[in-house]
Amino acid sequence: MIDILKESHFAYLCTIDENNQPHITPMFFIFDEKTKDIFVVTSLKSKKMKNMQVNPQVSLTVDVRDPDNPFNNRGVMVQGKAVIEKTLDSLSAAKDTKLIGVYKAFNKKYPILSEAKTSAQIEYQEFSETLVRVRADKMVYWRGPYFITVSFNR
Repeated sequence: MIDILKESHFAYLCTIDENNQPHITPMFFIFDEKTKDIFVVTSLKSKKMKNMQVNPQVSLTVDVRDPDNPFNNRGVMVQGKAVIEKTLDSLSAAKDTKLIGVYKAFNKKYPILSEAKTSAQIEYQEFSETLVRVRADKMVYWRGPYFITVSFNR
């Protein structure tokens, strides 16, 4: 589980809207091995943010696929609560060293975000402004047809 969450680059975040319809989006993410928290960055204006403000329960999946042998597919599904932390503008001036460390981890894991400004990167930076912590209540690991579940008492 930890290897997948540390080494993978994309997670699929599922939120639920006011009509109980799922909304799934691919996300950049950071995994904190000590706390088992997962961090994503999104806009205050996004649908997923609006959904999390109404219902903070979320699910997130990170997987590794083998196109030749599906029994080698493996992944982690996380269920938990989204906690809206801070906008990145205020985060850079914040005194919370843990959250500043997360912001630096994003820049290290995804250096494209801090490199030369292309129109796509400028658009991403304008759109992505809020750090969200996913506090895991449960994680499920799978490899092929085999599953292991870990629950956290929070």
